[in-house]
Amino acid sequence: MSKLLIVANILNGLTLIILVAAVAGFISFLNIYGLFLACVTVIIAWGVLKHQRWGYFAAAAWGLACYQLAKQGYEFQSIKRHVMIVGFTLIPVALFLHETLGKAKAKSAQKNGKESDRTPKMPD
Repeated sequence: MSKLLIVANILNGLTLIILVAAVAGFISFLNIYGLFLACVTVIIAWGVLKHQRWGYFAAAAWGLACYQLAKQGYEFQSIKRHVMIVGFTLIPVALFLHETLGKAKAKSAQKNGKESDRTPKMPD
């Protein structure tokens, strides 16, 4: 395994730890808003766990959203600085993981199961 892949797997684990800790934090709000944020975070964590490209991209957007919520003083009053630091650093980490670990869609436009691209409807 290359060093880049080892670093990516370590960062993936740290990202999952951050997301799971955030779920616990959102549940501690004890309201519907916190439950909604926890559900969204669980969906994002599932995508990151399964190495889905959308999961990493959503984690970057989630980090930016948490940063903005803390910066503007809407949420995270007691841990504002920590949330801003983690949210800001999660953005490039998630984008890096998106490019290194994210599963790309299989390109199947040319792979239609036929040996030849010629069809009866195509002129010779």
